[in-house]
Amino acid sequence: MLSLASGGSTSGSSMKTYKVRVTNLTFKQDFSPPIIVAHEKGSRPLFSMGGKARPAIKRMAEEGVNGMVKVIATRESGFCGFAVAEGPLLPGKTWNGEITFDTNKCKEPVYSVVAKLTNTNDAFMGIDGSKFLDKCPSKRFPPAFDAGTEKNNEKCTCMPGRACPASPKTRENHGRGSEGFIHVHRGIDGVGDLSKADYGWNNPVAEVVVSKA
Repeated sequence: MLSLASGGSTSGSSMKTYKVRVTNLTFKQDFSPPIIVAHEKGSRPLFSMGGKARPAIKRMAEEGVNGMVKVIATRESGFCGFAVAEGPLLPGKTWNGEITFDTNKCKEPVYSVVAKLTNTNDAFMGIDGSKFLDKCPSKRFPPAFDAGTEKNNEKCTCMPGRACPASPKTRENHGRGSEGFIHVHRGIDGVGDLSKADYGWNNPVAEVVVSKA
């Protein structure tokens, strides 16, 4: 089990806590530390299919870094908490954690979850605005999305994952030739340094279960 970092206090009757379980269903695609955020229904989404990726999603999807997502979860209007695993989630492994938030800040709370597939240019697992359920668990099987911010050249110089541990990272313009919008990822094509047989996938890429603690 991976330990938990959580945003928000646990005191007061307005606080609610939910258990979170994320399982990596891929063969050789590590996830960056999965992060779940709670926000108000109707608030600005963390990401939207067909839309341009926010800077926080761009950085998470390209580098596997959650810092800017945490800033949104703690400072942006309509967001009320987050929880994040302390380390990467390897294939076949499960992260168990909890998220606590203030229902005075989110009266109609929903959750979003993201994590980078690290052996890719800008693929990420994502759930956008799913409802917290009290009477039964919320179970979702999200696909991998393409952030549309980096060309899928599949070069080790452009990917941070374990498949390319010794490759120096370049400062090339990764945005040149990118799609420009978030869409369902087409997978690894074997056009660069990675084998499609080893690092490709069929959606869904994860199981996510959120239940009342």
